[in-house]
Amino acid sequence: MKNRLILYRLAFIFVSLLFLYPGCKPKTEEQQAPPALNVMAIKGTRVPLSMNMVGLAEGIPTVEIRARVEGYLENWSFREGSIVQKGQVLFTIEKAEYINNLDYATADLANKEAAWEYAQLNVARLKPLVAANAISQNDYDVAMTQEKQAKAAVASAKADLQQANLNLSYTTMASPITGYIGSVQIRPGNLVGRGESTLLATVSAIDPIYVNFQMNETSYLSIMSWIIENKAKLKGKEQLKDNNSIPVYMLLSTKQTYPFGGTIDFIGRAIDPATGTIALRAEFPNKDGLIKPGSYSEITLILGVEDNGILIPQSSVQPIQDKDFVFILDSANKVKRLPIITGQHIENMVVVMKGLNIGDRILLEGYQKIRDGMEVTPIMVKDTLRVPEIIK
Repeated sequence: MKNRLILYRLAFIFVSLLFLYPGCKPKTEEQQAPPALNVMAIKGTRVPLSMNMVGLAEGIPTVEIRARVEGYLENWSFREGSIVQKGQVLFTIEKAEYINNLDYATADLANKEAAWEYAQLNVARLKPLVAANAISQNDYDVAMTQEKQAKAAVASAKADLQQANLNLSYTTMASPITGYIGSVQIRPGNLVGRGESTLLATVSAIDPIYVNFQMNETSYLSIMSWIIENKAKLKGKEQLKDNNSIPVYMLLSTKQTYPFGGTIDFIGRAIDPATGTIALRAEFPNKDGLIKPGSYSEITLILGVEDNGILIPQSSVQPIQDKDFVFILDSANKVKRLPIITGQHIENMVVVMKGLNIGDRILLEGYQKIRDGMEVTPIMVKDTLRVPEIIK
C-alpha cells in the first residue's frame, strides 16, 4: 500500500514537470501562422472631382384635370397610375343637357338671323319712301334702329352658340400632355363642377424629368468659376445646355448610378439669405419613366477628373467615432490602421481624398480579428475598380 502511494506521488510530479517545462507549452498566438487575408494594392484610376447634393424629382409641366362644367361624371377611360398620351380622352360628363343647349342656341341664331334679314328688307323698302317724303323721317329712323338691334341680336346669338359648343366640348376631358396620371379623385355617378372646377386627376410629364436641388454659396461660386473659365466654349443663353457644360449625374436611392447624364437648365435668381443656398434644376432624359415625380436622389456635378485618383471598396472603410479608417500592410506585412478622408461615393466604391497613396496595400476582409501590429499573410487581389463610364 505504501509503495503504491509512492508511485502515485512520483506520477503526479512527472506530469507537473511536463506542464512546467518550456518545450512542452502549447503554441501561443504569436507562434501560430499569420492569417491569410485578401489584400489589394492601389493602382489609381480616373475619378471625378465632384459636388454632391440631394435632389427632388419634379414633372414639368404638372397639369390638374378639372371639370369645367356642371354635370354627373359618366366614366373614365384610363388605368390609374399609367402613362397617358397627349389628346387621350380621360373623363366624360353627361352630355344630354349640353346637346339640348346647343340645339337651342342653333335655333335661336336662326331666328335672330331671320329677324335681322326682315329688318334689312324693311330699311331697304322705306329708304326711297323717306326720300320722296312719303313717310316721316321718324318712321325711317325706327326701322334703322330695329335693323341695328336685329344685327346685334344675331351677334349675341352667335356668341351663345359658340359658348354652347364650348360647354359641350368641356364634357369630354382629354390629357393636354403625355405623362403619368395619378388616382381618380371623383368616381362616376357623382356631381362635379357645381360652383367650382372639381379636381378629377393630375398628370405629370415624365420625359424629360427635372430634379431640383439646393447648393450652398461656396459651391455655387465654384460652379460659376468653372463656367467663366470655359466661357469660350459656352454661348449665350443656352450655355448651360451646351455639350461642354458641367456634367450632372444622379445616384438613385438604390445606390445605383442612373444610366443617363443630365444638364443644368436653371439657376435661381438669388441666394436665399436665410439658408445661404441657391436653387438649381437639372434635366434628365426619362424615356422609360423610371424616375417619378417626388423621387429623392443624390445629384453629382462633375467639375473635373483626377487621372490618378484613388478608388477603394466602400466595405474596406471602417467608421470609428465619426472618422473613417482603413487597414493597410507595411513592408513587413504588419497591419496599420490609417485615417482617411473620403469624397464621392460611386455605387459600392468611394473616392479617397486624403490618407492613401498609390501602391498602398489595403485589407479587404478580416476587420474583426486584426489589430495594429499584427502580421498577415497577404493574398493579393488585383485592383480592378473603375468609375462607371457614364460619370467619367
